[in-house]
Amino acid sequence: ITGVMIAAKFFDDHFYNNEYYAKVGGISNKEINSLEIEFLNYVNFSLYVDPILFFKYRQRLLSQIKEK
Repeated sequence: ITGVMIAAKFFDDHFYNNEYYAKVGGISNKEINSLEIEFLNYVNFSLYVDPILFFKYRQRLLSQIKEK
């Protein structure tokens, strides 16, 4: 839920607030705020993903699905 919320904030000018995502995710507003900061720290506040890297990881994920 945190990843979806951050992606919405990154790509859209109009998005729901953290309280909405917390309610949808069944967690407290305090928890979603904490998760948002933790997520952003893990990615060094860099939300842009190079398309070549994206498709590389996408291919890896798809190959894992096909193996199962």
